[in-house]
Amino acid sequence: MIETGRVRLRGVSRSFRIIRERNLTLKETLLRRRRTKLGEELWALRDVDLDVAPGEALGIIGQNGAGKSTMLKLVAGIIPPHGGTIEAGGTVASMLELGAGFHPDFTGRENVYMNGAIHGLSEREVDKRLEEIVAFSELADFIDMPIKTYSSGMHMRLAFAVASHVSPDILLLDEVLAVGDAAFQRKCYGRIFEFRRGGGTLLFVSHDPGAIEMVCDRVVLLRDGEVIADGPPADVLAVYHRGLAEAAGAPGTAAAEARSEGEEEDDPRAWGTRDVVIRSARLVGPDGPTQRFLSGDPFRVELEVEAPRPIATPNFGVSVHTVEGALCYGTNTRLDALEIPEISGVTRVSFDVPALALHEGEFLVTLAAVSHDQSTVYHWLDRWLEFTVFQHGTGLGIVDMTGTWHLEPQGAQRQGAGDSALRST
Repeated sequence: MIETGRVRLRGVSRSFRIIRERNLTLKETLLRRRRTKLGEELWALRDVDLDVAPGEALGIIGQNGAGKSTMLKLVAGIIPPHGGTIEAGGTVASMLELGAGFHPDFTGRENVYMNGAIHGLSEREVDKRLEEIVAFSELADFIDMPIKTYSSGMHMRLAFAVASHVSPDILLLDEVLAVGDAAFQRKCYGRIFEFRRGGGTLLFVSHDPGAIEMVCDRVVLLRDGEVIADGPPADVLAVYHRGLAEAAGAPGTAAAEARSEGEEEDDPRAWGTRDVVIRSARLVGPDGPTQRFLSGDPFRVELEVEAPRPIATPNFGVSVHTVEGALCYGTNTRLDALEIPEISGVTRVSFDVPALALHEGEFLVTLAAVSHDQSTVYHWLDRWLEFTVFQHGTGLGIVDMTGTWHLEPQGAQRQGAGDSALRST
């Protein structure tokens, strides 16, 4: 018997038959019957081994068609594998497709009961949770309207409210938070963290790297149905992004020959077309180049970039993360309204912070040179520079919010009481 909350895949494979040609009318069927193809077999997953420990949050990333959704459907038991074994300990709740498990002609309330039954809850158990589910979804005014009248955001609200209130041991989420407003997304993340604090296991598919890093302890990268990377979120996301950049276009010969200082050919933190190359980068403090800062120090990022040929309207960016992956700050020249008409040859670029508002800790700096619309990555150096901040004042945390306290007694009587209390001690 597998441990509650554990997910185990051994040699799991799954294929689908793809029909490339269809007869649309009776006439086409009669005329083309001999040429109609039966379809070809496409392997969505191929011989996958995976272990997810109880209480672990696993992110699953990859390009469209990599096998992410298929993996979750297999774990949920929606489709069977064509090879291998899948074990999931305990109850499983899933949100794999928007509106899945909902009947369009039923009201929201009726669909809550039906969805609860799908997850194994009795009518009495749904009765106990109904008020909380409706309150979380913020759909009290629409709960007795047919689901077919709901927007996609309303579908997501209700589906997430049900899935997160059935108290599963394992929760499967597939790109569900891409729909809905920012306020409700934050509410969903709060619910996810609450689920994790309770020891629940999470399998989370998303194309949002920020969400993956915020939610997950570990990430696997799928490509053509196979696991090609498995590890900490920052490391696997770097492999993924480098693959995306390489797929977008091979670097030109001249640009590819120019490398950053210390950059390795196979370093997964670096990728891009290299139409613009970050040749060197350093951090500068009040006394010159350094990796050690006091909170409140001036902070500068200096880059030396090279464009082997003229590049119009480039966009340079910088972001700071904690070593655990939390984003502290990120910006770029376009966001800060610095328009660069063109660069050619070697150019120096710098980003200055008058007073570093970080309090204490170790931090990583990501550097980027991209096109004006950010559709093309010229050169991306992920978590490339590291620095340490030592606190200058009091307090705790990574952000320096040093302030002053003030006490203003209200009224003479209260002031006299305060004086008396002070004298008595």
